[in-house]
Amino acid sequence: MALVREIPSDVDVVIVGGGQAGLGMSYRLSEAGIAHIVLDDRERTGDVWRERWDSLVLFTPKRFAALAGSPLPPEADPYPTRLQIADYLEQYAADHAVPVAHRTRVTRIARAEPTGRDFRGRFAIQYERDAHPGTITARSVVIASGPFQYPRVPRVAAGLDDAVAQRHSSAYRTPSDLPAGRIAVVGGGNSAAQLATELATGPGAAERTVTMIAPAEPWFIPEKVAGLSVYWPLSLFGILDSPADSRISQYIHSRGDGILGTEAKKLVRRGQLGLRTSRVVGAAGRALELANGERVEVDAVLWCTGFRAHYPFVAVEGALTEHGGPRHDRGISPVSGFYWIGLPWQSRLDSSILHGIDADARELTAAIVDARGTDPALASASMGS
Repeated sequence: MALVREIPSDVDVVIVGGGQAGLGMSYRLSEAGIAHIVLDDRERTGDVWRERWDSLVLFTPKRFAALAGSPLPPEADPYPTRLQIADYLEQYAADHAVPVAHRTRVTRIARAEPTGRDFRGRFAIQYERDAHPGTITARSVVIASGPFQYPRVPRVAAGLDDAVAQRHSSAYRTPSDLPAGRIAVVGGGNSAAQLATELATGPGAAERTVTMIAPAEPWFIPEKVAGLSVYWPLSLFGILDSPADSRISQYIHSRGDGILGTEAKKLVRRGQLGLRTSRVVGAAGRALELANGERVEVDAVLWCTGFRAHYPFVAVEGALTEHGGPRHDRGISPVSGFYWIGLPWQSRLDSSILHGIDADARELTAAIVDARGTDPALASASMGS
């Protein structure tokens, strides 16, 4: 990768976030010849994956877990591990000379103040790098930090006794993180199913009674169809990249998170994993209270309840909704020059997985190129060159 030792004072595009979305965006901007820089707060490319739980395996096969320009290496598992993805992203950044500045935390993005130069429409991006502050101006900004910044834990969690161990999935690494006894895994998505399965079958399982509490009946999707990964027919019939507003996408969205694989379902049938399908609405002492009136006694709770959008560094009027989430149409903000990438359902069903990043990166790059064509300052510069 083109490691950035000194951050310039001005650049065409700043990408905030050096995960897969930021790398995919950088690839297409480079292809279009647009000068840019990626600001990333991690020590190394791929660290966002290294920080996740030890046994994490992608539920997408490696053919659908690659970015544009580089497949995963042949030695990667059919369903890559977190470390394989982390190493792949690091190598991807090197192979494509991604201009990334590590250990760089963006603290504020706002409109740039006009100066002697024409800064109309520019943004001022303030950052801290190795505890040293700085500012870079850019014509455009792409937020690629994703929607998973702030762990969401229900307020009712505060009602549990202090003796009950509690952890959000983002802070979970191995089964030893939780004590023996009655474990509740709260959530109805892939993370909840994977972690409930690990706790029910992994090291120390004999000392635990594990119950998965899902808000609705889990939607288990077979991992394979006719011996092939389910992703192949989804891709073949155009479902995987169907527009977010299509009927099939809206139906899938309305069903909620599908759980790829049926291992957890089999454990439930065999009695190795408990399952309650009701929302957690309260907590008192050592018990969770469910909407259906049940009480589930617990010694520990693993909250697989997702994340909420959190962009405190965005101080651009009109860029965020009243709830602090991204305001956009297919990743394009109503604020000229401001963009988003890597969001669930951004434009397609697969926008939030590695496979879908490139389609959105292409669209946003085209939008940035079009905007440059209507920029008087750039037009004048081009005429004079």
